[in-house]
Amino acid sequence: MCAMGSLRDGRHRPLAGSYNGWANSAMHDIRFHAAITELPAAEWDALCADANPFVSHAFLAALERGGCIRPDWGWQAHHLSLHENGRLLAAAPLYLKGNSHGEFVFDWSWASAWERAGGEYYPKLLCGVPYSPVPGPRLLAGHDERTPMLQRALVEAMRNEADRMGLSSVHVNFLQETELAAFGQGHSNPHWLARSDVQFHWHNHGYRHFPAFLATLNHKKRKNILRERSQVAASGVAIEWRSGDTLSSDEWRQVHALYETTFDMKGNHAALTAAFFRQLGELGGTAQLALARKDETIVAMALFIQSDKVLYGRYWGASVDVPGLHFELCYY
Repeated sequence: MCAMGSLRDGRHRPLAGSYNGWANSAMHDIRFHAAITELPAAEWDALCADANPFVSHAFLAALERGGCIRPDWGWQAHHLSLHENGRLLAAAPLYLKGNSHGEFVFDWSWASAWERAGGEYYPKLLCGVPYSPVPGPRLLAGHDERTPMLQRALVEAMRNEADRMGLSSVHVNFLQETELAAFGQGHSNPHWLARSDVQFHWHNHGYRHFPAFLATLNHKKRKNILRERSQVAASGVAIEWRSGDTLSSDEWRQVHALYETTFDMKGNHAALTAAFFRQLGELGGTAQLALARKDETIVAMALFIQSDKVLYGRYWGASVDVPGLHFELCYY
């Protein structure tokens, strides 16, 4: 689920670090930050209603420190925070976007139409997580009776900032449905358009092991999966599951090289740097990997990010062509 603010004409104006104005009170402060490290990690994470790893302070900081957030790649951090008497009450991961790459919401036709009409679509303001089409909280405002009011304040602050800077639009990508109320419904707030898409999520319905899952499938599907897995077993590659914090620097180098090569083969830009991959390994068990080896060499990998309840498959890479290996690492 995504939301997009109304388009408007205007020009890009210089940034300002912060301004007062929330609720017209000197006790309330709205600030914008050029780096996530300007905000305290513990206070940021305490605002998240669930343990979604993609909006964690550590994950967003790793993207910035790893050189993945760069103006020349269309990303400039502009994180939003609301304070009361100096205490952080609410926040949102926010970026100035010079293009629409790395969002997984394809608004190129909007940009083309707006520019044909004489407007400037970029930069736009984006609330979301870079390079991650993962639904999760975007309006971080704790989980108590003040949460709805604070979420509305975050939304209003985004719109005011877009007006102040003369930006074409505000986008909030892959937000939770519970956050939609903060944008108003129907005629109560005509400035926002809701966009929806479809994702397919696999759920573990208490399966004791893989054969228990296979038993729920029809004969044809079960036979196909067993055949694919037998091809991998006969190929001679060794399969292992590893937590990111157990990989050596050389193993992370090999993993990143596979990721980068896969993007290059498809003519795409590999925006996640080797430095970011290494920092993932410093985030405890957040990163998980399925690896295929020939001797000591990693010849294929699937990279996952995990929370306490969900495993998120993200990237795949291989230097060998083994039938069934992609599904073995990424799914089975």
